[in-house]
Amino acid sequence: MKLANIGGGWAGISTKDAPSFTDYNKTTMDAFSSALADWDGKLTMMTEPGRALISRAGWLQTHVINISQPNLNTDLSTNPSRVYLSAGTHHGLKEGSKISFEWHTCHPPGTTEPCVLYGPTCDSDDIILGKDANGNEKIYGPAAYGPSYCTSFNSVPPPKVIYVNYEQSMIDRYLISSIPGIMRLLTALAKEYKRVARQSLCLMDN
Repeated sequence: MKLANIGGGWAGISTKDAPSFTDYNKTTMDAFSSALADWDGKLTMMTEPGRALISRAGWLQTHVINISQPNLNTDLSTNPSRVYLSAGTHHGLKEGSKISFEWHTCHPPGTTEPCVLYGPTCDSDDIILGKDANGNEKIYGPAAYGPSYCTSFNSVPPPKVIYVNYEQSMIDRYLISSIPGIMRLLTALAKEYKRVARQSLCLMDN
């Protein structure tokens, strides 16, 4: 045996305290080193990093479009305010209730209170749980499949995709709903794959 393909499954790094690639890989290497301690041949290991490589390659920018507050006598811990964002589960945040995103705002943080985040479609599934919102928001790393989750559900247009190539100092804009645009985007990404560290994908709300 000369090659061991251990498959994919590398988790995306969605928080600042997530392990580095080196630490993440150490567990795998230690396990193989222990299992093959008596192996006297040269073994090449192959893996497909997938999500771990691109889950933090871009931003999803969104903003608060409405806030529905309960009555003054309502206990916010059991009936929190409803905050509606311009992007939701149908616009790149399908994994919003399952992944701990980093949230950034362009306004200084103020007094916080419990709230539930909703998307803009008025759909019962368009709920992003467990987050606080205050002002305009930027969501870092909308998971690896953010662009592919985007739809025009309920006549709400999908976010625009902006492909940034820092090396050539150029910005190409594509609409996710445009098939030619998607093909151009995929072609551009394929050509620039080896330089992924110098690129980013941005989803911009409308």
